[in-house]
Formats: sequence, structure tokens, C-alpha cells
Amino acid sequence: MIQASVGIDCGSTACKGILLQGDDILASCMLPTGWSPKDTSRAVLGQLLEKTGIKNESVHIIATGYGRVSIDFAHQTVTEITCHALGAEYLLSGVRTVVDIGGQDSKVIAVEDGHVRSFQMNNKCAAGTGRFLEMSANRMGIDMAEFSALLSAGKSCSLSSMCAVFADSEIVSQLAAGKSREEVAGGIVQLVVDRAVALAAQVAPASPVLLTGGLAGVEGLRLALEKQIGYPVVSSDLSCFAGAIGAARIYWVRKARRNISEQ
Repeated sequence: MIQASVGIDCGSTACKGILLQGDDILASCMLPTGWSPKDTSRAVLGQLLEKTGIKNESVHIIATGYGRVSIDFAHQTVTEITCHALGAEYLLSGVRTVVDIGGQDSKVIAVEDGHVRSFQMNNKCAAGTGRFLEMSANRMGIDMAEFSALLSAGKSCSLSSMCAVFADSEIVSQLAAGKSREEVAGGIVQLVVDRAVALAAQVAPASPVLLTGGLAGVEGLRLALEKQIGYPVVSSDLSCFAGAIGAARIYWVRKARRNISEQ
């Protein structure tokens, strides 16, 4: 007897898990992916079951994300685009556009009633990803919390490089030329936002817009995106779990459809 569903979104940087019972989130868990997505996913599952006291045989497991193919204990795998759309609808009812900036790629999804209308991905260049921001923060000798704090100054400088490798050199040059860390941090975020807005232009974005992914909590990035995309951009405390929530919801959505068809 299935009591709950588990959605596991195993990305290149973090592995997120959600245990869902109907529309209620009973537990969440996030761990660094590390070298083994399979082992980390098992650890995430274990923590979710431990938090709720639900047995492994009583959950339906759906895997998504970069590492989903290695999660051989999942009952099914679903693409992250589908899961992010469904998860975004849970977090923001009526959402029309999802901007997801993850560790390995970024994507913009046009959504209608929780279904994917169209999408665009940037998975060939690191300059539009969370990993780029982490690398840039490291180059500046600070962590992501300090990097986020720098953005509150609202300053920026122009960085012309559209490649992460060349942008790294340009960051060093700008700092050496006397630009403040606040200005450079703002310029770095603008590069990421420029990529996201270019993707959004290809799917005809509409409001409301939800920001998801590991950078959803970076307020300076959200504000920069909001300014450039031309619509209010919403973030949630659970934005980083959007893919996992969507994966977990799939079981209940399909169950509801079966019940309707049987009536």
C-alpha cells in the first residue's frame, strides 16, 4: 500500500529530495551530490524515510535531474523539464514562466496549468550557471553568502566576456584595475541574467515568473532578473526543491487521473 511519494532531483551540485503525501510535504532533504549520484540519492531517501517513519516499501520513488539514470532503485524517471513545471505550479499557482539556474545548466520554461508549453536550455556554456557564480566568488576569495551580500550595494561594472574561462580572466583584470568587489559581483550576476533573459526571449515569457534552482535565494540576482525581464520575479524558500516536488507530484497527479477515468 503506497502511503507517500518521493521525488529525488539529483543535480550536478546538489541532490534534493521531497516526501509528499497528497498535497502535503512531509519531509525534505538536500545533500551535496558528490562523486556518486546513486549513493547520495540513497542517503537522501534514507533521511526522508527516517524523518517520517514511513517504510521504503510504502513509497513510490520518482527520479529526475542530471543523475536520474543512476538511481536504479526509483520506480520511474522523468525529465527535469516536466518536473520543474509541475513543481513550479505547486509553489506558485498559475505560474507562466520558470527560470531555473542550476549548477550545470540554466533553463527557461513556459508553463500553462502546470504543463510545459515550450522551453530553452543553456547547457553548453558555464557562464549562465550557478557553478560560474561559485567559481567567480572563489576567484574573489569569498563564499556565496559573502558574494550575495556584495550585491546589496546595487553596484555593477561591465564584463564583456561571454565565456566563463575568459570572464574569469576579466574578473582578475577588473579587480586589478581598481573596480570594487561590489561592482565586479554585480557585473558577474549581470552576465548570468543576460543569458537567462536571452533564453526567456525564445519562449515568450509571461507573468507570473518563478525563479528556481540553487541561486533562487540570491536576492540580488532575483532583482536583476526582474529588472531585465520586465515582470515581477517570485522566489520561494522551496524554490531549490522545485524539481523534486514536481517529481513527487507526478504519482498523485496520475492517481487522480486514474480515479477520474474509473468514475
